[in-house]
Amino acid sequence: MAIIGVVNFGGQYNHLIKRRLEDMGFTARLINSIEPLNVITRELDCLIISGGSWNIPGDLPRLGNAPRYVLEFPGPVLGICLGHQLMAYEYGGVLTSSRPEFGGVRVTIDDEDTILRNVDKEFTAWESHNVSVEREPAGFTVLAHSGTVRVQAMANERIRRYGVQFHPEVKHTQFGDVILRNFAELCR
Repeated sequence: MAIIGVVNFGGQYNHLIKRRLEDMGFTARLINSIEPLNVITRELDCLIISGGSWNIPGDLPRLGNAPRYVLEFPGPVLGICLGHQLMAYEYGGVLTSSRPEFGGVRVTIDDEDTILRNVDKEFTAWESHNVSVEREPAGFTVLAHSGTVRVQAMANERIRRYGVQFHPEVKHTQFGDVILRNFAELCR
């Protein structure tokens, strides 16, 4: 069975990501961002870079090896909130201090792909951020947007990198379990 690593930055939802995955029958493990890349590569099949209270790029030194994980981990990687922003930044995308989004936000799917398969064209997602991705990195496709954030979800299928600005792990996000399951199934 595949093992999904959840990088724990101390954000409010890290344990919830792990629990949601386990409730769906997947094996998940919280990891610290100081774990060496070769160790997590040997022990994990895919990785979720979770949310946290820091901002990119100012707080990069606090993220340990997470930038290397985003760029060098050989399996699929999903960035959630802070992880989404880190992924965009590390691959050359542009971040901006945005109008904060907290609570329920309407998200519209522009391009259904692997992680947004079987999700309604519009849904409510739970948000908690001050920074957002203004321009996706080269090679990434914008999958979804909201009224204030152009890149709510993105993917680069070729390198198996996926990002969502919202929190699929919370019950307030419609289809959140579907999105997490779609990602987790890439790990098998």
